[in-house]
Amino acid sequence: MSLRNPTVGIVAAATLTCLSLGACTDTFRGLGPTPAVAESHANELFESIAARFDRVELEPKYEESRLRLMQAALVPSRVFGDSSVWSLMPSATTRVLLVHGARNEKTGRYRLETRASLSPIAGDGDTRHTMQLRSMEPDVYRWDTNVDMGVGPISAAEVSNLCVALFRAAEGRTEAQVREDYRAAFPRTSAAFGRGFAIDSLRVAPAPGGGTSVSITAGFHAEAMRESYPALAQYLEKYLGPAKYHFTLAERDGTPLLDVVGRDRFVTFRYRIAEGRLAPLTGPIKPWSDTLRLTSDIKMKVKLFHVGFRQLVTDFVISNVGHERAISIIAQREPEWDLPLVTERLIRSPLHRPFLGQGSLFQLSVRDTAGGQTVFARRTRFDVQESTIARFLGSLAGRMMSDLDATVEAEEDRFLRDGFVAMQADLKTAARAWHPRDEDATEKGNATKP
Repeated sequence: MSLRNPTVGIVAAATLTCLSLGACTDTFRGLGPTPAVAESHANELFESIAARFDRVELEPKYEESRLRLMQAALVPSRVFGDSSVWSLMPSATTRVLLVHGARNEKTGRYRLETRASLSPIAGDGDTRHTMQLRSMEPDVYRWDTNVDMGVGPISAAEVSNLCVALFRAAEGRTEAQVREDYRAAFPRTSAAFGRGFAIDSLRVAPAPGGGTSVSITAGFHAEAMRESYPALAQYLEKYLGPAKYHFTLAERDGTPLLDVVGRDRFVTFRYRIAEGRLAPLTGPIKPWSDTLRLTSDIKMKVKLFHVGFRQLVTDFVISNVGHERAISIIAQREPEWDLPLVTERLIRSPLHRPFLGQGSLFQLSVRDTAGGQTVFARRTRFDVQESTIARFLGSLAGRMMSDLDATVEAEEDRFLRDGFVAMQADLKTAARAWHPRDEDATEKGNATKP
């Protein structure tokens, strides 16, 4: 269950990495059937994202509810019976919080507020949050969270095409070509996200056995962030700085496709592209399946403790059906826990609970509807069994959330908004070179038709 995540580092590093992969803005031309439509879709997409982070204001009731829920994430009984937290209490076992987000027409700011009911998304950047807490059995609860955001008329297939094109763009190119195109195409974006994050190394080379091997390292540079975002820089330095993580996306037989390693404020992405698709990092080129295996190791420092897990093996399921594209991460295998020695005497069996039955779920999707808003959606499902060990871990999570105060959040929102506004401006500049030539050619072609 998550109401608010300090995701700025992930977003910035991933955005810079994707742009360096795609390098030239021609990658974005696949966002529509014509250059003019692609330009419009790209503009609305990034405008929607930027709007979501525009001077965010929280309704007092929502701000209080959000704080209470974050503090009780691993000890839900603390808030289950408190009617002031919830929008609805439809049964003895279910609680629901509904939140509406949209740009306030009077102030121009993005406002989040609680509602008794939610209507369909109508505008670019509008969001709908549904947080449900269910009592499953004594001391066992289930969090189920859905967050939807409108991003304009771009289709789910076009978003999927963009993701594929970003990876494919580096194939058969040299490092010099990729770097030159990236700097020329995205000067504002690299400057905006560069106030804290940067591509520190980029290696592109022919891969043994065919295709192209790509390795990109992005780094967090606190000194570059402090002048404009001092509180955010301090927060990321505290939690991102000492963090260590390793993600491997592989076929079910263990053949790796994508490797991500992070430590000491740097994250390195490695992959291989061949014939326009991800290929195994080593060995023969072959198609990959829609059900993969994601293995995760994470270790963080909170207070005086180092906590995390190793060998969290999850199913990574890719769905491509009709008007929806989705990836689902399903966890049904308990990892090896890295916990402080002080917890050795605590009974750890409650930590099995999130992985039983259906397991835990994290899902990202995009779905489109004719004549309506295309919706980016995030869903999470997570079971909690209350216990002494859960309360200890909850206290650590609570410290991270309390450090993420209003000042840090405001700077995080501003940092992300500045980055996506810059990207929108870069794409507008590039679009001037896209379609006049193509549209002129189309008009000339039409003129020759009888």
